Amino acid sequence: MKVDFKRWLCDQLVAIDSVRSAKVQGDHIDIQTWSGVVIYAYILDEPTKARTIKRIVQENTRVGIGTLFIVSAAIVPDAGAQVEPDEGLLALHALFKDKLYTYRIEDDTPKIGQVHFKARGELREVWYGPDLTIRHLPSFRIWINTPQSIKGNWMIANFGTDAFWKQADYTIGRDAFREHLQHRAEDRANFRFWTKPGWNSASGANGGSGSAPPTSSSPPETELDRSYRQLGLPSGASDDEVKAAFRRLAREYHPDVSDLPKAEAETLFNKVYEAYAFIKSTNGF
Repeated sequence: MKVDFKRWLCDQLVAIDSVRSAKVQGDHIDIQTWSGVVIYAYILDEPTKARTIKRIVQENTRVGIGTLFIVSAAIVPDAGAQVEPDEGLLALHALFKDKLYTYRIEDDTPKIGQVHFKARGELREVWYGPDLTIRHLPSFRIWINTPQSIKGNWMIANFGTDAFWKQADYTIGRDAFREHLQHRAEDRANFRFWTKPGWNSASGANGGSGSAPPTSSSPPETELDRSYRQLGLPSGASDDEVKAAFRRLAREYHPDVSDLPKAEAETLFNKVYEAYAFIKSTNGF
């Protein structure tokens, strides 16, 4: 049976101590809090113009209603992409303190994520943050100066989450992910067919003329393999083994507790952390 995200969200919202009720009403979810504050939540499944978003927020603010938007992950650029997001997404990004709230359904389980657009010259690099568990729903006024399309003093609501992109451990993991994307692009650019020893790519047969491909039957070591090796593990080790190895090595190399010189300890700790973060982001645990 297809999951109804709006009804699932209502169930999550009423579990918050401050929320009295949450019901689907037409194009939005009507949220009533015990303090008397009313919040309208809108689920956006397709790109929405900034002027439409502004009109909704403007009308709600005029009557003292907070506004929350959650967009389908399907309309948000992929993690790591460097793009100029459309004006609607940029407006929402500004409204919710430099992030978007997204939703998706995985194995019949709804999930709410967070996305940050990091300025990279004239483009924005797309950073995906951790999924969140709904525990808070503060509502407050916020002054937006830029972009011009959403400029004004608005009453909004959010999930009270921290700025994940400013956390040191996230930044380290994000740098490792960026390096992974770069290596993947380089691998595609330098791709060669790996075949049985003796195969000739020019003649299409064994023993012909032309340049032969590499004769080794073993594929090159991947970044994932290197990450496992950095933690002293074989490729394909279980998630629990990865976590245990990281905790052990982190205690050994952390500059605050290691017996090694501080510079050496910092270098080793960063390598271990990057390996762990890459395995974690790749395997999704």
